[in-house]
Amino acid sequence: MLFSVSLAGQENNVINANPDYVEIDLLSSYYSQDGENGAVTGGIGTEKLDDISTIFVLNIPLDSTRSINASFGADYYSSASTDNIDFNPSSASSHDIRAYGNIGYTKLNLQSGFSYGGRIGFSTEYDYTSVSGGINLGQVFNNGNTEIALSLQAFIDQWSLYFPEELRGKVDVPTKNRNSYNSQLTLSQVISKKMQLSLSAEVVYMDGLLSTPFHRVYFADNNGLDIERLPSTRLKIPVSLRLNYYISDLIKLRSYYRFYKDDYGINAHTASIELPINISESVTLFPFYRYHTQSASDYFAAYKTHLSTSEFYSSDYDLSELSSHKYGLGIEYSPLYGLGRMNIPFTGRVLNLYALSLRVSRYTRDTGLTAFSAAIGLNMRF
Repeated sequence: MLFSVSLAGQENNVINANPDYVEIDLLSSYYSQDGENGAVTGGIGTEKLDDISTIFVLNIPLDSTRSINASFGADYYSSASTDNIDFNPSSASSHDIRAYGNIGYTKLNLQSGFSYGGRIGFSTEYDYTSVSGGINLGQVFNNGNTEIALSLQAFIDQWSLYFPEELRGKVDVPTKNRNSYNSQLTLSQVISKKMQLSLSAEVVYMDGLLSTPFHRVYFADNNGLDIERLPSTRLKIPVSLRLNYYISDLIKLRSYYRFYKDDYGINAHTASIELPINISESVTLFPFYRYHTQSASDYFAAYKTHLSTSEFYSSDYDLSELSSHKYGLGIEYSPLYGLGRMNIPFTGRVLNLYALSLRVSRYTRDTGLTAFSAAIGLNMRF
């Protein structure tokens, strides 16, 4: 699925929340896509998918040096493509709910500028469960103008094996486990009062069942078919650059570039730009654009073009040569004194509603896939 949500533009290991407030973010979104290259049916057929998502994020400062962060969410999706795992329409695979959550802890030494923390998480859906854990280390120096951050994370996943209906009992896979190990080193630098720069390098290593067991592959040299087969290890190396520039009180620039390479043969370039425009003291517009291009994996080929003698094969167009465009507009309303407040019974506390945002986007790629998404966010303080 091509949908993801980010509630923060950039990670920062330094605690910067007001210790008097619990920060609460609530985001709900809708995503819809369609295309004619469904991997479940061997690179042809529908890619229709609809997803409704809600995520709830908490930042709880314990004091000026310690903080707890937690996020919980759920996606409900209906997918015409996965419905084709079986031949009968409206099978159990046509829709599902994915639930997930993460909780983390961060502590900062105010004198040295050193911070450390850890996090654990989970995710589950009908054919997949995942648990994760990680640590993060950060060091701020140069009067707060420079930060180096290291993040290490592991994901331990397990498939519930579902094969295409006509291949059940005829195919198998060596394992139902998948493990991912991620490391990321980030350097953030304040260049001037108007410019900030961030450089990031990642190494991602994966092993286990890296193919999707219900993706079909049809062959050119016979009338047979098999499930998708991919190597049991994969190494990914993304390198990225962020540049934010304060043009004026009216407009700012946020830019991003990433180069990606892996040992499946994919090389990719991604670039994006966002221009926050202050329409008034309370209203900000966010026009944005993202471009992505990649080469094809060594193991990709279209419907009925693979040879059955090959060791690895896939007809998943996410692994194909492609170019894509994503563009859209966001708007945020954050009046000086907030949107309103609510007294919480029996607590003596007040819930302040201080910002409301809406973002819509359109996605197209040259394989024929198109998508639309809309998200609404509410920022609160307790």
